[in-house]
Amino acid sequence: MALMKYCNKVGCNKLVPQGVKYCEIHTMNKTEENRQRHKEYDTHYRNQKAKEFYNSAEWKAARARALARDANIDIYLYIMEGRIVAADTVHHIVELMEDYSKRCDINNLISISESTHSMISKAYKDNMKKAEMQQTLRECMRTYKDRMDG
Repeated sequence: MALMKYCNKVGCNKLVPQGVKYCEIHTMNKTEENRQRHKEYDTHYRNQKAKEFYNSAEWKAARARALARDANIDIYLYIMEGRIVAADTVHHIVELMEDYSKRCDINNLISISESTHSMISKAYKDNMKKAEMQQTLRECMRTYKDRMDG
């Protein structure tokens, strides 16, 4: 028999298998809550110019080019740690709204994983760390290009 635990929803006393967070009722509610939260964020907070760009064919093509150039691997982890991890995100080294003209510049794009993107985003919140991280990302791209060319 599988190990059971209580649903993570405060006050719910339904048992769920270990490793499952919510019972069936609260899983459905959580999905709807997330959908509503994203809708509200899109409407009131998200930069509409950026949203339009990220939904455009122009971005989808640039993103595909970057992933193909980088062999669909996280370049940061490959260069910094020697690990091969699948990339699922393409990051703007100089952020989109910092210099919109670089939005599709292949030299401003780097393929990374979601966990690397989270780490980079945290560094970008501090201007000193941001400049340092941007330089590190540029160096990663230079090193990667040199390895692929040589």
